[in-house]
Amino acid sequence: MFASSPLTTTCPTCDTILSPVLEEFASGPALVARYNRDSRRSVKRGQEVLAAVATGDPVAIEVVKTAGAALGVSVGWLVNVLDPEAVIVGGGLGTAGGLYWDSFIATTRQHTWAEASQTLPITLAGLGTEAGLIGAAAMVFERHSNGKY
Repeated sequence: MFASSPLTTTCPTCDTILSPVLEEFASGPALVARYNRDSRRSVKRGQEVLAAVATGDPVAIEVVKTAGAALGVSVGWLVNVLDPEAVIVGGGLGTAGGLYWDSFIATTRQHTWAEASQTLPITLAGLGTEAGLIGAAAMVFERHSNGKY
């Protein structure tokens, strides 16, 4: 479904080979696909799933909560490995707030091992949904002005 790097492991209980891919749980298209699979109604955009949470839709609540948790597990692992000073989250779904954000934060903290990292700042990117695009443009500008291109 998505091009990514799965974390392949074997389940110690049943020996099933697991290859979870973060984007299959925590991206906007994944919210839509998972919601449409488990709900009686159909949506076309991740924003519709997020809006359904506010109405108390149990399928939307489960999809959004587990999506935030999937991202939190991954970010917690990265915090453990990289020991950053802060985590800055951008992108459309990353800036969604609400249940997605709350689940993401709680799960990140739950999966962060070092006590000193438990209070690590986790904040939204100041540039919001355009953070990646602006960062890429800034990198090209910087390299071009330094003669690297």
